[in-house]
Amino acid sequence: MSKGSIILKPACIKTLVAVEAHPERSNQHEFNGVAALKYLFGIDKAEFKAVFSVRGEDNSYEAGVTWYDSREGHPIRSEHRLYFQTNPVMQRAQEGDNVLIGFIGNQLHCILIPNTSERYPGWTSVPS
Repeated sequence: MSKGSIILKPACIKTLVAVEAHPERSNQHEFNGVAALKYLFGIDKAEFKAVFSVRGEDNSYEAGVTWYDSREGHPIRSEHRLYFQTNPVMQRAQEGDNVLIGFIGNQLHCILIPNTSERYPGWTSVPS
């Protein structure tokens, strides 16, 4: 990913909590989906190849992600999640880092922004 400006449309951002940043804490590789992620992906199951990168660094990695409802069979509840395959970017993620998720055209990008003072306790839509 370039070190210059990027424009993701649509996009959202979130500060990672321990269970998102450290798979050994929860044995998961996923983000819980709330309204901001539903805005990106809708409510139907979808699979993507996403580009994972660390802001300000040149390396990027492609990994599969799956958007799904973990309670699909439940008659009145839904719980959407974005599962991601293990990749070098998310292996570096730490609690308190931000992750920015969005599209450039049809390509999904997940950008890790380490060591930032900005905090987003829940998924926050990024204005276009």
